[in-house]
Amino acid sequence: MEQQYREMFDEVRSSSRLQEEVRKMSEMERKPAGRRFPRKILMAAAVLAVLAGTAVAAVGAPGTLRGWFAQEWEETTGSTMDEEQLALIDRLTQPVGVNDTQNGVTVTVDSATIGNSTVWLLVKVSGEYAEDSSLRYHFDSIDMTLDPDPDEVGTPGGYGFEFPYAGVSQDGTLTMLVQYTIDLAGQSSLMDEPRQVTLLLDDLVCNDMTASGDEDVVLAEGHWTLTFSLEPGEAGTMLTMEELQAPAMDLSTQDIRTVTLWDVEISATDITYVQLAEDQEWSPLKCALVLEDGSQVNWSSGSSRFRDEASTQWSSVYYWQVPVDLSKVTALRFGEVEIPLN
Repeated sequence: MEQQYREMFDEVRSSSRLQEEVRKMSEMERKPAGRRFPRKILMAAAVLAVLAGTAVAAVGAPGTLRGWFAQEWEETTGSTMDEEQLALIDRLTQPVGVNDTQNGVTVTVDSATIGNSTVWLLVKVSGEYAEDSSLRYHFDSIDMTLDPDPDEVGTPGGYGFEFPYAGVSQDGTLTMLVQYTIDLAGQSSLMDEPRQVTLLLDDLVCNDMTASGDEDVVLAEGHWTLTFSLEPGEAGTMLTMEELQAPAMDLSTQDIRTVTLWDVEISATDITYVQLAEDQEWSPLKCALVLEDGSQVNWSSGSSRFRDEASTQWSSVYYWQVPVDLSKVTALRFGEVEIPLN
């Protein structure tokens, strides 16, 4: 997969610095950090994330966000999502139902789950296009704007997209889960206030992934524009810690030592923390929330940026694989080090 990832990356038009950061991401599960990227690079990175990810089309895929998260929870923890977890998903999720039709193909934003600095969108596609459930589907380019802009930090930051799943649901509709993430440096939240959203999608494409470097096949040409409102739900109490010690790895040397993290905030959907600027190359070891039954939910992708214009405070955010009811969390884990919570 790593070699395939690098070969596909060669098709992305970006700077050598960005290429190096994405190669590190494949090793450290870390997104490019420290600046807001030009839109074209973000679109290319979104396509790359799909091609290198796990979004495989499957017949009978869940047709609701509740179903997607329940499936991910079972795969992650080995247990069925309980009623409290399902209730959290319901509180964070809202129906949308906005659609746009281009060249006989209708794209619908079915619903949205809103987190502290991430949004999951359930997107459904119907109409005149050649469908094959064995292929991997996505859009050739994607962008999204929020009004008001949640980014209140005057330093370079970033946002991006992933397609965690794509499948043909039980009713025969092509269904995709699109995750939007944004690094807000812990200074604001998508839960703060309602926002107007404009989602822009270009060309429905697929790839059979039989060999690295396979080109996308265009199934339907179009430029879909979908505008809707996001109304924040109720995520529950955020857990905070003024300071903690965590094992971290130097991204270039692979050395490990303990670093200090402060202003740690854990929400149902992510974790944010701050390090000294001189520690920015030291990435804390893989983080997870430990649940009452001993299972855990890991962080997935993340990003970093300075949260002060003097460039002294290096802020990071990482996103949980699935929203988590924090009342069921007993500890925060970095590598093999557990920090008790609650």
